[in-house]
Amino acid sequence: MSQSIKRLQKNSLKRAQFKWTFLHPRFWLLWLFIAVLRILVLLPLPVLHSIGRVIGRQFYRINDKRRHIAHINIDLCFPDLAEEDRRGLVLRHFEAYGASIFDLAICWWASSRRLERLTSVHGLDQYLSLIEQGKNVILLTGHLLTVDLCGQYFSRYKPVVTMMKPLNNQVFNYLLFRSRSRNGTQVINRDQGLKPVIRYLRQGYPGYLMLDEDFGSPASVFAPFFGVQSWTVTSLSALARIGDAVVMPVFMNSLRGGRGYELYFDPVLKNFPSGDDLADAINMNQALEAGVRRMPEMYSWTFKLFKTRPSGEEAPY
Repeated sequence: MSQSIKRLQKNSLKRAQFKWTFLHPRFWLLWLFIAVLRILVLLPLPVLHSIGRVIGRQFYRINDKRRHIAHINIDLCFPDLAEEDRRGLVLRHFEAYGASIFDLAICWWASSRRLERLTSVHGLDQYLSLIEQGKNVILLTGHLLTVDLCGQYFSRYKPVVTMMKPLNNQVFNYLLFRSRSRNGTQVINRDQGLKPVIRYLRQGYPGYLMLDEDFGSPASVFAPFFGVQSWTVTSLSALARIGDAVVMPVFMNSLRGGRGYELYFDPVLKNFPSGDDLADAINMNQALEAGVRRMPEMYSWTFKLFKTRPSGEEAPY
């Protein structure tokens, strides 16, 4: 193992360590919430999701800003839907958002047996075949509400490398980092850039990446996403080329009513990277769009997906 990888793992271990300052009174309410969540996770998933949907509906009512952003995004992305159907999708998204609190709890505390029992998997053989062939693999996904649970499931087969933006809340940041580090997963601080990810890819770690957010990065191009020009990062092309990796889209759906989860490993992107940043961005966005259309209420519609606009065009928010 290279010295650079050892240093990265040492830094990751430090970030996963508990600090006594986490017991400061300003964190007590959060610890109480976590304790309640830890107890509730023992309930059946349909019960948990029923509670979560109630929470989500309250969030829908009180958070005007996020509701407004979600309405704009869904209006832009689903113009063919009737207005009533678009409004219904926004509400279902917020209900799914509330339920995802308990999906995260399942990710943190449920046994592997329970997660296995709750999950139907499609296309796993394709992924395992690539691993057995010694291929470097980048698992591409979007900002779905199940992104942590998805990573938790497939990292049991082989540890992966992923990226994480540090959160302001130190306790929640610690808990989330610790959860994402299970099964040997290497979690890279997003501020470190892509070089650590490339090192791990070359060491044989599959990458697990979300690249659908408008980062405002200059290393981006405008490519259609749901028919809307989206400022799309081109870093996936560089990662695949430098890391000599194939790109496989992966998505997890949380079934309505707490009926479990569906995990999809979609076919590897063809002719990727092509050497053309725009063509690759279109290819990536088409794969992401196909996954989101399969489970539209699970996507993070409350993000400002289209905040960067072509010259002369105003942001819709």
